[in-house]
Amino acid sequence: MRGPGNDVTALASPEAAAMTSTERLANDLSAAGTAFERSDLATLETHLRAIELAGASPSDRHSEETMLEWRSVVSKDALPMRGRALGPAYISGTLAPGATLDTEQVLLGGKSVGIAAGTTPQGGLRLRVSRGDGKAVCERSPAHARECRFVPAYTQRYRIELFNSGTGNARYHIVLE
Repeated sequence: MRGPGNDVTALASPEAAAMTSTERLANDLSAAGTAFERSDLATLETHLRAIELAGASPSDRHSEETMLEWRSVVSKDALPMRGRALGPAYISGTLAPGATLDTEQVLLGGKSVGIAAGTTPQGGLRLRVSRGDGKAVCERSPAHARECRFVPAYTQRYRIELFNSGTGNARYHIVLE
């Protein structure tokens, strides 16, 4: 439950307040990665707190290691550490120019799903979500902090693709809610 002092939008920019929770989380993950690379600990701490308040958990080993690395450079008192929570999950990594991340996720029928990508750079990446039969459900280009929200008709496997059409490596954080 959110109350005074626990509002994620209070930690973010005015533009973030207009985003959905999935888009905001994708954006916070991307901004945290940039702040870490620049050794901007105050900004990193702000975005890590927003990620924590969103209840997001890494869904793969690489993302978990990245989060531990980010947390290791900020004040131990600044961020509460909770165990894996039900709710939002994310996948993080890097894509080379022309490369595609291709992953699958079983989504529950009748339950609203949100999928968004936080990317650095913010342009040059395309997010596509398709059903098991190959029919596209949603496509976002550029992918950065733009949500695909839909309700699956029935429980089935969905394919999530992120394509880097840019000329350089791109960092990504795909958020599933």
